[in-house]
Amino acid sequence: MSTTPSGRRRRPQEFTLPDGKKVIAALPKDLDALRQQYGSGDEVQVEVVVHGSSEHANYLLQARNHHESRRAELRRRHGSAFDEWEHVHQQLRAATSELERLSNQTSGLSGNFSKFGYNAELRTYDDESDGAASSTASVPRPAETIKLFKRPVVRQWFHRGLLWRASEQTEIMAIELFFDLLYVGIIHTNGEHMSEEADGNELLRFVVTFIMSWKIWTDITLTLGWFESDDVLTRLEILFEIACLLAFTTNMTNSLNDDPSNNTYLQLVSFYLAARLFAALHFALTACTLPMVRGVMICSAISILVPSALWIASIHVEMPARLGLIWPALFLDMCGQTLSIGLTQYGRKVGDSSKLGKALNRFFEFYPALNIEHKVERMNAFVSLVLGYSVVGILFQSAGGYDVNAFLGKAVLGLVQAFIFNWIYFDVDARNINLHAIRRSTHAAALWQLAHLPFVMGYIVATSALSTLVLATDVPNTNPEQLAEPYSSRAEEHFSSGVRFFYCQGLAIALLSMGVIALSHDHRVPATLRWAKGYRLANRLAVCIVMFCLPMAHSLRSLDLISVTLGLSAWVLIVELWGNSCQDDPFIGEKQACSVRYTAKCGKKDIQNAASPNNPGRRSADVLELGKREMTAM
Repeated sequence: MSTTPSGRRRRPQEFTLPDGKKVIAALPKDLDALRQQYGSGDEVQVEVVVHGSSEHANYLLQARNHHESRRAELRRRHGSAFDEWEHVHQQLRAATSELERLSNQTSGLSGNFSKFGYNAELRTYDDESDGAASSTASVPRPAETIKLFKRPVVRQWFHRGLLWRASEQTEIMAIELFFDLLYVGIIHTNGEHMSEEADGNELLRFVVTFIMSWKIWTDITLTLGWFESDDVLTRLEILFEIACLLAFTTNMTNSLNDDPSNNTYLQLVSFYLAARLFAALHFALTACTLPMVRGVMICSAISILVPSALWIASIHVEMPARLGLIWPALFLDMCGQTLSIGLTQYGRKVGDSSKLGKALNRFFEFYPALNIEHKVERMNAFVSLVLGYSVVGILFQSAGGYDVNAFLGKAVLGLVQAFIFNWIYFDVDARNINLHAIRRSTHAAALWQLAHLPFVMGYIVATSALSTLVLATDVPNTNPEQLAEPYSSRAEEHFSSGVRFFYCQGLAIALLSMGVIALSHDHRVPATLRWAKGYRLANRLAVCIVMFCLPMAHSLRSLDLISVTLGLSAWVLIVELWGNSCQDDPFIGEKQACSVRYTAKCGKKDIQNAASPNNPGRRSADVLELGKREMTAM
């Protein structure tokens, strides 16, 4: 009988020939070591061969022929009894394999658990045995035809407290990356207009229009994350949403203009409602075609229709009374999804003890869930585009006749600023995660999702002000004649206080939001960690407070502001790198694993309840009570 230990790297395969000879098939790199190991032994005859060689194949063929002849001899000797035994043996193996699959339906998620944390309530519905997977690995995949329309399929769902999902990883579609790149360009275009008039009215316009465009983007990402429907109709629906977003963008600048002849608020809301109501129509049609998630789809459609009435009413109201309808509508748009989540959790908490709980559990029996890999990778790609595109906003063209000036120096400092934020977000806060916020709890997932809104918004506000600071001529070696048009005409010696506030406080909000995102995760805690997570986040909070107060120092010039904020950001990075390291893992040399400390708080009653026979599916355990001075019961 051959055994092949599992692992990423192929282990030596061992099997025994009919004459008792042991054969080890190994890779060429392990051949010399194994021959040296077994060459000196005389008790057992061992031969080491190269895996896949002719000797390996001949030995396997010899063993197979021997066992086939033995089976034929047993069939001849026992007749129909042997056939019946073989049939029972096959059925028993099939039933045992199915029971193992039901008891542990997370076999294909080891990489997912190591990256996002373990979840005992996660199950997969398409796990197959290794043999089935290997037998179909060499079968060529048939060509696929893009359908004009096909019924959408729920990628994963919650059912009675368990999360059911596919075992394979979900990849980001090309159309999603296309939409993300377009949306990043749109929000940066929205932010660039702020640098021209850095005042409260412009900030109000930016916040309102940014949240509205953010909601259109999240609607599409939510739909693509819930359902798998790669057909022509789905692509046309996405194209319509993108067209509405593009038309929405063309009306952002003058949406709150005091001049009625130049005001575009009506057009802005019209295209916004076109995208939102189209999403409501999509949810309604999905409720008809997929009864499995009908309850959630109906609630999603209602959560769009209610704030839409407020948006329509806001068209007929003038400023500033219009804000009394805008802010409630934005709140309902952003928090509308909590309606179905709250009803689902209430029904699960009450159970079937009441009529309302029973009705809610039946109405929300299946709840579509987001794929954690798809959601995280999609958000990571979006943040990368935001941070990378921010550098484009500070680019300029020179007119020649210079070596290195302060314009270039400030632009390089802005580049380093973006690089540090990228470093903190991806390689500090997203590193050593024990349990991702999405998998940690519902509240942590909501906090993680909502914290990205002020993070991106604040960083874009700071970037818009940074483009003005880079072209400012309030420091030496900043001659506007060294800039080409239109940058030379935008270069001014003085900049308003609004630019100071936008830049410093935008960075502070972005850095603070990154701290909230890090707080939503549960990170691993090595036993030799230099500085706990709470202290590092407190340091980040102190830096944010300094950035908030920095605009009050009116004596700071453009280069001073950029340098100070860069120094504060670098300080946060240094503290995070030092504090997140282990005392037993040196900074220089090869990587070493830090010792990790795990703690658990469990009482005697909890252990007894877990091992109680009244809990089906729970593993049994012997509960031994310790004495007062006993350290172990073994």
